Parts: sequence; structure tokens; C-alpha cells
Amino acid sequence: MIAVISTFTIQAGRQQELLDLLRANAEDVLRHQPGFVTMDLLITADGTTVVNHARWTDAAAVHAMMADAAVRSRMAPVWAISRPAVQQFTLSSSHAPDE
Repeated sequence: MIAVISTFTIQAGRQQELLDLLRANAEDVLRHQPGFVTMDLLITADGTTVVNHARWTDAAAVHAMMADAAVRSRMAPVWAISRPAVQQFTLSSSHAPDE
């Protein structure tokens, strides 16, 4: 499992605009990509940061997604608002409460 965490720093007042773009991209493009598992969007209360936490099956799926012209085209309006700091992680362990 690969986690890609993208941190967007934005001007106050543009958080919702960025969220709308990222949600649309997830629904229209990302969820149809091979290897996509899930995506969570996190926001700060001050409206200046959005974190995109996406999970993929493996690094090859992430690389294929990033090379996809449709994904890159859909990200252009996002990048016009903010260029994210992106980090890729390999899942080391996961913990959940007892059922």
C-alpha cells in the first residue's frame, strides 16, 4: 500500500474552491485509475491548508496516474491555486480499535 500526501497552502477564502476541484477530480478521474484505493481531504480551521491523503495499491499505480494526460489536465486549475508539497509513503503498519 502506498500513501501519497499532498499539502496545499492557499490564500484564506479559497479553501472551498480548492476542495471542490479536488473532489471533482477524485470523482471524475482518480477513482477510475487502476490501483486507486481511497482519498481523504483534510482542512485546517483557518482556511489556509488542504491535505490530500490518497492511498494506492503500489508505486507503479501512482506513477501511471501521474503520467496520465487526463489527470494532468484536470490538475491544472488546482495548480493555478496552489502547488502542493507531495510526499509518498509505504504503509508500515495500520491500527484500528477492537471490534
